[in-house]
Amino acid sequence: MAWLVTPALAQQCAVQPTGLGKPVPMEADTLPAGSHDALKRVVASGAQILQVAPVHGYESGVAHTGQQLFVYYTPSDHAALLGGTIIPVPYDTLHRLAGDRVHDLAPYRGIRGMFVQNGTRFQVIYDTPDHQAAIAGSLWDADGKDVTRSQIKSVPGAVPTIAIDTPETREATKVALSSLHGGAIGQTGAPEATMLIDPQCVYSIKSIHALMPAVQAGRLRLKIVPLSLLDYEDRGESTQYAKSMLSFPESEMASAWINNRLNIRVDRPSDDATVQLAQNSNLARQIGLKGTPTFLWTTARGTVGRYEGNPQDIDGFIRSLTQ
Repeated sequence: MAWLVTPALAQQCAVQPTGLGKPVPMEADTLPAGSHDALKRVVASGAQILQVAPVHGYESGVAHTGQQLFVYYTPSDHAALLGGTIIPVPYDTLHRLAGDRVHDLAPYRGIRGMFVQNGTRFQVIYDTPDHQAAIAGSLWDADGKDVTRSQIKSVPGAVPTIAIDTPETREATKVALSSLHGGAIGQTGAPEATMLIDPQCVYSIKSIHALMPAVQAGRLRLKIVPLSLLDYEDRGESTQYAKSMLSFPESEMASAWINNRLNIRVDRPSDDATVQLAQNSNLARQIGLKGTPTFLWTTARGTVGRYEGNPQDIDGFIRSLTQ
């Protein structure tokens, strides 16, 4: 199930621990600025609100349109909005059990949060007003700002900051780009970019559909490389679908994703898929990937170009691939 109206400011699925479910963030320009009421912003986006019984001191409900839902939790003043999953264990108990894997986040309007690391997996957990449960998810302010993303910037390693195009990393990155595992679509010889995606990311899906007319017209070639960024949101489906994509023949990988055929191999990944996904993820860390989609290409000057999010000016984007 896809979630609705998760307030965000970028057209990317972010590399950060957020709530469960596949988010469909509303674009910033669809929401009125300065409303200072998170629920009013959700309603202004076109959603209807179904309020349910309070949950552990939070007002709770479901924002919905015809096909999508978003379960929310909010304090009584509606100054913030939480999306995620209730954990029926007191926050302090979870904090104690997590031990040295916890990084305490700066409280936001009295809401405590912690960043928890488990190997390569990450999660952000917030306290409830009654302190008898916790919410694994994301926090936004009343104006739609992603508070979670701001909070974790202070956590070492949570948001990579390595530059992609320094002299020290340029050649290594170019070599790594050529060795990424993925599938290409488009006419050979057309301007080309590597498109880093999460198969479950709504913005990755939105982007490829917007670019397909240019691909089909022979104006653009894309190497589509799967990553798994959203496991913290979809209970591991991100990894499953990325491995599934890598299990198709290289010539079919991109089309399998675009045409919603990855479920065919979800339960039968290839022997190489795990290693290939790990290699893709390693480059993502090297370049300080912030979210998907992200586009990388080698410029005419020999440097590495980068575009984060959905290209709004597709013609201009294609021109930049040749400059």
